[in-house]
Amino acid sequence: MILLAKSQTASRAYRVGLGLAALTAFVTVWTTIVRDDGQGAAAFMVILAAAVGALAVRMEAAGMARAMAGVAVMQVTLGLLFATAPSTIAQPGGPARALVWGAVLAGSWLASAACFRRASRKR
Repeated sequence: MILLAKSQTASRAYRVGLGLAALTAFVTVWTTIVRDDGQGAAAFMVILAAAVGALAVRMEAAGMARAMAGVAVMQVTLGLLFATAPSTIAQPGGPARALVWGAVLAGSWLASAACFRRASRKR
């Protein structure tokens, strides 16, 4: 109920930030299911961190900006871990793909953080 009330009064930047975060989480889940390489638990932990961060800051824009920036750092770290995993190194082009995909997802989390930051400045 609170989320519904907040979404009705939220600024456009806030709604875009929320949409980007949700889209990034969806894409992460979808690609993890498609890949099915046994590394999915770590990817789900990033999504869980985003959800816990959002709840911890009570979905307020300034806190959401910090939480999504932190999730972006986690995503970069996870991309580096995936790129150096023995199963990834064994695949041709695997490390490069892991780094690029980690950077794309981190960029999406950062874009979400930027939207939340903008929304927090408008208040």
